[in-house]
Amino acid sequence: MKILIADSGRGAFLWKNGEILRLDCPAECPYCPAADRERLFLCCRKNRDCCCLSRRTLQVEKIFPAPPALAAALPSPCGKFLYFLSTEADAVQTVSLEKGELRCAAPAGVFPRSMKLHSSGRLLLCAGGAVNEACLLNAPDLTVRHVFYPKSPCFGADFWREGVVLLCAVEGEELETAVCVARPGRPRAREIQRLPGQPGALCVCPDGVSALLSTPDGLMKLSLPEGKLEWNLPEWALCMGLCCQGQLALISDALCGRVCLLNLYRPWERRILFQGGDAQACFLPEEHNPSFSGANS
Repeated sequence: MKILIADSGRGAFLWKNGEILRLDCPAECPYCPAADRERLFLCCRKNRDCCCLSRRTLQVEKIFPAPPALAAALPSPCGKFLYFLSTEADAVQTVSLEKGELRCAAPAGVFPRSMKLHSSGRLLLCAGGAVNEACLLNAPDLTVRHVFYPKSPCFGADFWREGVVLLCAVEGEELETAVCVARPGRPRAREIQRLPGQPGALCVCPDGVSALLSTPDGLMKLSLPEGKLEWNLPEWALCMGLCCQGQLALISDALCGRVCLLNLYRPWERRILFQGGDAQACFLPEEHNPSFSGANS
C-alpha cells in the first residue's frame, strides 16, 4: 500500500508500508495530491501549477498550469486526462496529460468543493456548493448529462450502487446536514438522514452501499439503503479529506494537520501516518504492469 501526502508547509511525502519518504518536488506549497498507475500529481498553491512525477523514478516529468483554489484533482483511469475543480473559478477543467494543456472547461456551481469520477471514467459528478444543484457531466468533454436539484445547497456528492448521494446544508434556526439519494430520471432527491451542524466531506465506501461523512459531531459511517448510522468518531469532526481503498479509509484533517488510516469495519483500528500543518492525502492505485497487460492483450 502506498499513500501520497501533501502539506503546504512541510512538502510532499510518499508513505509505503510504514516508511515515509520526502519527495523532491518543485511545488513550493503542495496541495491537492492525486495519482494514477504511472504518475503522481502535486499542485502548488503559490505558483498555480501542477507538477507531474513518474511513479517509477519519482522524477519530475512535466509541469503545467492549474486553476487557483483547487477543491479536487482527479486523474482519468485511462491515464490521458486530469480533471480540476476550482472553487475560485467555479469551473471544472479537463487537461490533456500528453500535452499538459487545457482541453475544455465547464461551469460548476458557486464555490464548489466536491467532485467525484465514476469508476468507468466516463462520468464526473460535481456538487454545486452554494447553489441547490449537483451536475453530472460526461467525461472527458464535460457536456451535461443530468442536473440534480436538491432542496438545499449541495456541498458533497458521490456515486453509489443505486445512483448518487448528495450532502446538503439545510438553513433554518440552526444549520443542519441532509443526506439525500437520487438518480437520473427521478424529479426529486430523497432525504435519508438529517444531522445537526454544517456538512463536511462525503465519500462512498467501496461496497457501494455505505458512505463516510463528516459533521461537527464527528466522522460517521452511514448505511445508504437503510439511512442508519453504523458508527461515529467524534474526534474527527468536520474532517474534509476522505477516500477509501478496500477495507481502509484515509482521513486528512486540515484543522490539525493529521493523516489517519482506519479500518472501515473496525474503526477503533486506526493509525496516524503523518502530522503536519495542512495535510492532504490520497491512496495510490496499483501500478501498471506492462508484462501482465501484454500477456492478456
